Amino acid sequence: MRRRKSLVISLIVIGTLGAAVLGTRLFMGRDAEDRVGEGEIVDFATLKPRKATNVFLMCPPGVCGIPPDAPSPIFDMEWERLRDYWSETIAHQPRVKLVAGDGDLRKLTYIQHTAVFRFPDIVTIEFVPVEGGHKSSFAIESRSRYGKGDMGTNRQRVETWVDLLKQMIRE
Repeated sequence: MRRRKSLVISLIVIGTLGAAVLGTRLFMGRDAEDRVGEGEIVDFATLKPRKATNVFLMCPPGVCGIPPDAPSPIFDMEWERLRDYWSETIAHQPRVKLVAGDGDLRKLTYIQHTAVFRFPDIVTIEFVPVEGGHKSSFAIESRSRYGKGDMGTNRQRVETWVDLLKQMIRE
């Protein structure tokens, strides 16, 4: 009798957790989560200090309004070519959708959903010419739309994508 009661309770708990995961996935997977609102696209030059711990910023010197978490690499090519390499790199990433871009596609904003719960993370990148335009770099910010912390996910995403970009350029 006691064993049966434990089994029933276990099944109820598992069912409830399963329903919560499925509900969260469905809610976070809605088309509405693939849109950016006012203020969600970064203006790197006017960034102000913030207390958020669910953000990672990589930026070349003098481009961002606040000190970055890491410096951006500089590439021996014009920004348009760097952007094309970047676009090819991102095209192979799972659950990523381009949701905004400016007129010349110098600034792009993506949403990548997490694997299990489909939480949307927002990534904005802006390509910048350096050293007279013969070289280029970028400012990039990755942040979680929901929650206060990210357990290093945004840093890991940016560093992984930048490493993949460097590999693609070397090939």
